[in-house]
Amino acid sequence: MSRRPSKTTGADLVERAHQAVDMGDLRRARRILGKLSAGPTPDVAFLRWRVAFAAQDPSPALPIAEENARSFPESPDLQHALGRTLMELDRPDDALPWLEEACYLDQDFGDAWYDLALVREVLGDRAGMRAAFSEVFEIDTAEPVPPLLFTPDRVQAWAQRAFDMLPTEIKNRVADVPVFIAEYPEPWILEDAPWDPRLLGLFDGPTWAELKAGLISGHSPHVYLFQRNLERVAQDPREMARQVRVTVHHELGHFLGLDEHDLDERGLA
Repeated sequence: MSRRPSKTTGADLVERAHQAVDMGDLRRARRILGKLSAGPTPDVAFLRWRVAFAAQDPSPALPIAEENARSFPESPDLQHALGRTLMELDRPDDALPWLEEACYLDQDFGDAWYDLALVREVLGDRAGMRAAFSEVFEIDTAEPVPPLLFTPDRVQAWAQRAFDMLPTEIKNRVADVPVFIAEYPEPWILEDAPWDPRLLGLFDGPTWAELKAGLISGHSPHVYLFQRNLERVAQDPREMARQVRVTVHHELGHFLGLDEHDLDERGLA
């Protein structure tokens, strides 16, 4: 999700509307937005875009994003919003200059750099993708970092609960695959696929089939959960528990030999 611009007009109403969007209550968000139509500001423009973008079909958000970007050319948030909308509409070539402009206007805008990396990947610019991901990593890990929302022990407990939910046959296969909690991926993630510094989790090591066949020895399989990245997408305990469950099952699926398409079909993408 894009960050929110600083509040300048109708601060409380703007914040309440964002909270409504976060909870999926678009009707309430639209009702609040109607009270903020006295005059255009970057805050209200961004909120108007976000309410439209949160709908199932992002197409109606495009003319709003285009108008906002023209009206506030110095706002990195609104340049990013247009790029993000074009990304969702599968128009990476059109999205690229807007994302680059957002990064130019605010070089510490991690979300803009991240989306720029994704667009460059789609366009086949691997060097550009890795450069943008490096920027994301530097921004995300810069000091001072905020306090963790949850203790690592609590995250580990959610991971154990995810393991306990598996069918017995699957549990028997993954019983010796430990789950480690780390705040961020290690810097080496930028040097090899998948390169993404905002991974929620990672499986590393031989698969179950490789172990069974005795093809690989001396390197035990394991799963990492990256707590800072998980907290980026889940601040509520219930949602965090869900994200941990999905991520643990996703990475254990890789251990069992499932690819991304298989995991997507099982709702674990």
